[in-house]
Amino acid sequence: MTGLAHIAAIFAGGEGRRMGGADKGAILVAGQPLWRLVSGRLAPQARRLAVLAPRPPAWIEEAGEAIWIADAASGGPGAGLLGALRHLEKEAGPDALLLTAPVDAPFLPDDLFARLEAARARAGAPAAIVRHAGGLHPVFGLWKAGCSEAVEKVLRDQRALHLIAREAGAAECEAWQDASPDPFANLNSPEDVAAAETLLRRL
Repeated sequence: MTGLAHIAAIFAGGEGRRMGGADKGAILVAGQPLWRLVSGRLAPQARRLAVLAPRPPAWIEEAGEAIWIADAASGGPGAGLLGALRHLEKEAGPDALLLTAPVDAPFLPDDLFARLEAARARAGAPAAIVRHAGGLHPVFGLWKAGCSEAVEKVLRDQRALHLIAREAGAAECEAWQDASPDPFANLNSPEDVAAAETLLRRL
């Protein structure tokens, strides 16, 4: 098992409808933009950091050495995933590892890569995704770059990331049952932001 992913990528292409159409990454939570909270947890788990979106977000220049990778198709995180896998495969070959997480998950685990890689290696699978609290959370995943072909195949007909993961043969990782706060909570409304601020100020 390698100690770091080759690239950790943040899905940042959502439209933020329940946030009034705001760029979620720029939303302040306890005085910090979401992108900074997420990248602070994700970047140490990889050699490089990337941001996945149809267009470069306004904050990309503030994100240090993070690179922007354009979505390879239209709509949904699968499009960003495909773009990142193609980029990584060209750069480092089909066995290079891509770690993914959404820009609106400020409590994501600092051992996300280690546990996903352990589950992937144990199953002999090309990818691994999170199962938590009775459901799948495929935006939190670890993918070999060579999964690009399977991802592209599913995207021809639909965008659902859990179906993409199934087509790719992803293992499921359920390893954070007792974690608090919920490491996979997404901030989808102003109420979610307020609750996250309260939690962050207690940590």
